[in-house]
Amino acid sequence: MTFPLALAIAAAPPLAIAELPVPADHGEQVVLVQAREFAPGAESGWHVHPGTEIAYVISGTMDLLTKGGVRRLGPGESFVMPRGTAHNGCNPGSDPAKVVITLVVDRNAPVRAPAPAP
Repeated sequence: MTFPLALAIAAAPPLAIAELPVPADHGEQVVLVQAREFAPGAESGWHVHPGTEIAYVISGTMDLLTKGGVRRLGPGESFVMPRGTAHNGCNPGSDPAKVVITLVVDRNAPVRAPAPAP
C-alpha cells in the first residue's frame, strides 16, 4: 500500500513557528503535548505556567486574554506564552475549538497555577 499524500507532506520542508531557548536556570524541564477541546463559551481560567506554552488552533475560534489585551485566533494560528505570564483562553464562538498545546515546563512542578486577572 502506498501513501502518496503522506510522502508529499513528509518531503516538504518544516515550517519554523518559533525557536525558543530553554534556560537552564530553572533546572530540568519536560515537554508535554496536550490536545484540548473548548466548548462554546468555555475558558481555561486565568493561570500561569512554570515554563513556556506554545499553542496551535486546529479548529474553531479562541480568544487569548493577557495584560496586553485580547487576541483572536482561528484555525492555523498559534501563540507563544512566556514563563509566568498570566493568561486566559476563551472560546467566543458557537462551535467547539480544538487546540494543541505544547508546554516546556519545570520537571516536578505543577503544570499550571491559578493567577489573578491583570
